[in-house]
Amino acid sequence: MGIIVGGQELEGPAGVAIRNFKDPGVFRFKNQVKPNRAVTEVVVHETVTRSWSDTVDVLRQRGLGVHFIADADGTIYQHADLQSDEMWHASQHNGVSVGIEVVNPYEPGLAHPGGPWTGILDNVPWSASQRPAKKYLLPTPEQAEATCQLINWLTSAAANPLTIPQKWPGLAQSGEKVTLALSRVEACKTPPDPGVLAHMYFGHGDGAWLVLYAWLRLEPGLDPQTAYEEAKRRAQGVLAADVSDYFSQNPYLMV
Repeated sequence: MGIIVGGQELEGPAGVAIRNFKDPGVFRFKNQVKPNRAVTEVVVHETVTRSWSDTVDVLRQRGLGVHFIADADGTIYQHADLQSDEMWHASQHNGVSVGIEVVNPYEPGLAHPGGPWTGILDNVPWSASQRPAKKYLLPTPEQAEATCQLINWLTSAAANPLTIPQKWPGLAQSGEKVTLALSRVEACKTPPDPGVLAHMYFGHGDGAWLVLYAWLRLEPGLDPQTAYEEAKRRAQGVLAADVSDYFSQNPYLMV
């Protein structure tokens, strides 16, 4: 299936399994009609749930909604029209954004034994874990890559008539040092902030690791396995990932 934008079903990213709300088994969230203004942001979330269906149930119970949900196997479910449906997922950013929820228990202790989430980061000061030891349960490689390819599609001409640029509001430069945020970004409190944002930047504690993975895939162009391992390594012990070396290696990268 394709991705629905303004009532039209467009061909989605190659190699990504998409199920949209034309499938009777995919619930369509209907919060309110999106205001007549440009859609310029994509906001990445994590769910603290264990399945796509549980995520839908929780959002419905809370009167919330989101455009996409990425399940553990990398399947992407579309639950709202990207142009006409405003979803309640990102507070002040709702009217100008597309929301992606990635199913992830987030805290290692919340995952079922034998489940698909196995990677754990220790020493992550940006983690929203309620436990004293700051740990983070990694999204599956399939989720990370599917979300990355969806972001790439949303920020390309294929997603016309959306106008989301492939920009990264979490990037910051100080002298020769360039970092990508894993925690709050003061400038992102007030929209619009065109480009790819983590919910972490202005709201809760989620999405930042996935944005780092997507940046490593789409800007320096790392392969999926290398990007996954690099995102793990660069996210530990810091509030912002140092990516300066990629800029020194590639003069075409822009902050």
